[in-house]
Amino acid sequence: MTLTKQLWIAIVAIMALAFGISFLISAWSAKSYLEDQLRLKNMDNASSLALSMSQIEKDPVMIELLLSAQFDIGHYQSIRLVSPMGKVIVEQVNEARVDKVPAWFVAMIPLRSEPGIAQVQDGWRQYGTLTVVSHNSFAYQALWQGNRRLLAWFLASALLCGAIGTLILRSITRPLGDVVKQAEAIGARRFITITEPRTREFRSVVLAMNTLSGQVRNMLEDESARLEQLRRGVQHDALTGLLNREHFMKKIQHALEDENTAPTGALFILHLPDLIKLNKQMGREATDTLLKRVAEALQESCPDDPCLIGRLNGSDFAVLAPDVDAVDELAQKIYARALLSINDPSAATEQAVLLGAAVYRHGDPVSQVLSRADLALGRAEQEGGSAIEAGESDIEWKPVSSLVAAWNVLIETALQKRQVQFVTYPVLDGQGRLIHYEAPARMQNFHSSLWMSAQEFMPWASRLGLTERIDEAVFDHALAWLETNEGPLCINVSPQSVCDPVLMTRYFHQLRRNPRAAQKLWIDIPEFVAYRHAREFRVFCDTLKPLGCRIGLEHVGNQICHIGELFDVGLDYLKIDSAIIRDIDQSLGNQTFLRGVCTIADTMGMMTIAEGVLNQREATCLKELGFKGMTGPGIVLD
Repeated sequence: MTLTKQLWIAIVAIMALAFGISFLISAWSAKSYLEDQLRLKNMDNASSLALSMSQIEKDPVMIELLLSAQFDIGHYQSIRLVSPMGKVIVEQVNEARVDKVPAWFVAMIPLRSEPGIAQVQDGWRQYGTLTVVSHNSFAYQALWQGNRRLLAWFLASALLCGAIGTLILRSITRPLGDVVKQAEAIGARRFITITEPRTREFRSVVLAMNTLSGQVRNMLEDESARLEQLRRGVQHDALTGLLNREHFMKKIQHALEDENTAPTGALFILHLPDLIKLNKQMGREATDTLLKRVAEALQESCPDDPCLIGRLNGSDFAVLAPDVDAVDELAQKIYARALLSINDPSAATEQAVLLGAAVYRHGDPVSQVLSRADLALGRAEQEGGSAIEAGESDIEWKPVSSLVAAWNVLIETALQKRQVQFVTYPVLDGQGRLIHYEAPARMQNFHSSLWMSAQEFMPWASRLGLTERIDEAVFDHALAWLETNEGPLCINVSPQSVCDPVLMTRYFHQLRRNPRAAQKLWIDIPEFVAYRHAREFRVFCDTLKPLGCRIGLEHVGNQICHIGELFDVGLDYLKIDSAIIRDIDQSLGNQTFLRGVCTIADTMGMMTIAEGVLNQREATCLKELGFKGMTGPGIVLD
């Protein structure tokens, strides 16, 4: 029951009690007053009538006529004249009932009309005793009307007090709604803070809960910072801050094997052949400074996020550029900047820089790509500069107009024919039970009737501005799938769709009309979206999560240090990038890092799911680290 209802009940009860007491006091006070008035009236009427009768001749007929006339013009219950011997000379009685007054009221408040008594004289002799009793109907009517007016005033007062009390209560309890929301958020492990209300009791509660949320948030920030230190220590080169060899090689393997990565790319290897000589000439400190300049030059050459830069060993650096349009241009850019960073314009001699590049297609063996890059590096050493090795891939690098048009027709046709769907892969918990099905998108090529993976057509869809339409097609197919299947389903939503308010509104209305599907729908969003498009991401979550959808981040890893910033979003899960998961059973550093990730995720109420699990050894290790779910080639639903 709401406080407003309780207030109204209290007001009604109090006013009823007050009215009851007032009614009793008023009624009995009025009763006493009216009885006194009736007594005085009876006495006056009896005295007046007796005096009149004493002055006339005592003819019985005349006496009866006088009394009858008085009885008719007055409002009497009875008039009686009795002789001194006790004989009734004349008697008039009115048996009329009390009109316009409820019988229960008359019965509840009896009015006693005390008779007026006077002596009728016949000269010096007593003729008789006159008894007059006035009728009490007028008194009852006056008493009834007075109490009705009293009730009306009480009801009006109760309504007015209730309305004013409701307004005041709403003003007082408005912060209570915020307190309830905050409590619910903390219960869901969303540690939000709210403005402190003016009401003292509420303010103390809010202050305590804000303090709790602040402490948890500070703890999350500290833990996130610690995790970032762990991550950088495990994944990055201590001197340059670039990816170390182990992690960079995992990234290459991930780019070649994972279906969500770009279909093509290039690997660049930069070699400093004179590094040993430079170290002897300049000293270690100066050489370290030079290596940092090279690292900065590589980062300036590849400012885009998809590019990955690593240090393979003391003199070798590598750049992985997925979905690059112009390999030649990027190679010249990297070579020129690296050469400029290592050479002092005032020096008489110029230090050499060698660059080898290898293009690849998704699915190429890692060893083949590395061998191709080494071959290109050898050619660069012979030629004194840079070289590119494409091998036998015959990859189309530039999106020429004819190729763009072809992909536009291909995607548009698939959308029109409803040939954009998905396949399902299980995500299981540590006991092998189904958590949900992953549903990566697939598109059918109407030329070959073959189904293409998302990494083949999504880059082109992004270039053509068709990403949202593909997401819509997958979403519609997901709703149809959920109607006929029992298991929960997880779909991918692109950054463009997250930032599209029109599409988000469509999702909202469709899911609101289908609450059963909403309860079983999981939504994967790329990690970077939560930070790069923070406002749109929060609106997306605030819109769909109340419907029952579960929302989480996929490919988590690079920005795990910022996970504490999402303390108030209420994410349901994190899918950790497969590049970190790869060979986890053999990497103590990554194990420490991932154990910390699981701890902070548990604190924030999020499930941790490992991507790209290859075998049972990895699965066992991940379970021990605290992972709640796993997916990948090594995870099969029995």
